[in-house]
Amino acid sequence: MITNPVKNKIRKSEIVNPKCLTLRHENNFVMLQLLLPNHFKTGEKYISTAKNRPRLVMKIINCYKYTTEIIMNYEFDSQSSEEINIKIYHDAQLAEIVYCTDVQKFIRLLGPKVCPQIHKKTRTTLNIFLQKWLNFLLAKGYSGHLWQLIS
Repeated sequence: MITNPVKNKIRKSEIVNPKCLTLRHENNFVMLQLLLPNHFKTGEKYISTAKNRPRLVMKIINCYKYTTEIIMNYEFDSQSSEEINIKIYHDAQLAEIVYCTDVQKFIRLLGPKVCPQIHKKTRTTLNIFLQKWLNFLLAKGYSGHLWQLIS
């Protein structure tokens, strides 16, 4: 039986406020804190060393006092998965997917030209996915101490 290391650290409610921020964002922040290395800098690239698991790659796009932007994806022998762009807000203790496909990137870039309901639906869907994926990674043994810095 696999135990979930995040079980007691995650809030159970799913309250949504009018600005489309949910407690899911806070749960994502907590799970990322368990998953990411303790210290990292802009431009660094890490690879996971979880035993008998696909290689998980993380690139630090930028790291500022209040925000960090990272890209994560799986690497296989012949190819790699789509990249997931995640933004972490340290001051608010929130994390969300910025985009993970070209369609979502396009919607984000169009900004006010796209119906607000589409933005809300896209952000909600992406962050539900992020929560489930991070929970999966932690349950499968990925953690902050298993990263190796690569050049």
